[in-house]
Amino acid sequence: MKKITIPIFIIGFFLIIFAIRLADSFFLRTDQGIIGELFTHKLAGIALLTLAVYFLHYKWSDIGFKKDQLLRGILRGIAIGGTAFIAAYVFEIIIGIIQGKTPVLRFYVTSYNIIGNTQLNSGILFILICIIGNIFNVIMENGIFNGLFITTAEKRYSFAKANILFSSLLFGFWHSVMPIRNYFDGNQSLIGMIMTIILLFSTSFIFSIMLGMQYKQSSSLWDGMTVHFINNACVNMFHVAFADGTESNPTMRIAIAQTIMFIIVLTRWFAWKKQNINILERKNVKLNDG
Repeated sequence: MKKITIPIFIIGFFLIIFAIRLADSFFLRTDQGIIGELFTHKLAGIALLTLAVYFLHYKWSDIGFKKDQLLRGILRGIAIGGTAFIAAYVFEIIIGIIQGKTPVLRFYVTSYNIIGNTQLNSGILFILICIIGNIFNVIMENGIFNGLFITTAEKRYSFAKANILFSSLLFGFWHSVMPIRNYFDGNQSLIGMIMTIILLFSTSFIFSIMLGMQYKQSSSLWDGMTVHFINNACVNMFHVAFADGTESNPTMRIAIAQTIMFIIVLTRWFAWKKQNINILERKNVKLNDG
């Protein structure tokens, strides 16, 4: 791929999958049916990712799907995501107790929306659909935004620019669809839509920066995909409810968990950078001695 075509390719690819996401959200609305997930654009995204890998002459390992790092990546992701969400749930339960309530951790499937969870189900079918939907989601989103976009952008730009400009910014815009639909459906005011878009954009932007750092550090997607899956699964399936029948607001829980995850990843990032600098310095010393 010629250098001048890289931004055009990435932005063009994004606009195509974003248009499919809009069609899925506004017209097909599979999340409002028995599936409870916007499924069509995920399958389309994976199909387009496959075409991109073929036409750009990539191997799947080139964009982070490395078989030899699968187990280690998943275990690292479980350690990071599990630690963060356990801490967030404990904090949420403690806050409930302080408020004089009786918080209980409950397991059921919802279709998360920032203005309220919907479609409460606890059947095995809905659990499987949720798990499968989240697996397809992380394959598509991490594969495209972290794997494809960062790998392609790094052919011309630094990692920082590739991660921020061509991955995280677009990932932030990617999550602006649902507030817009809520507004046109009459479920949110104009101000509410704008504030929600700002909130979702900023949190998705920061979350994507973290996922990109994980991808760069391990040169595989498994760490980030696992963290991403745990984040979505906890939002959709593990809830804190009170004895009076009300449900705790998951927004605070997500913010706490993602903050903890970001701190862990950032700490590992600086340690990794320092290790690389030390290795480079030792190589330079050997060359000078030689």
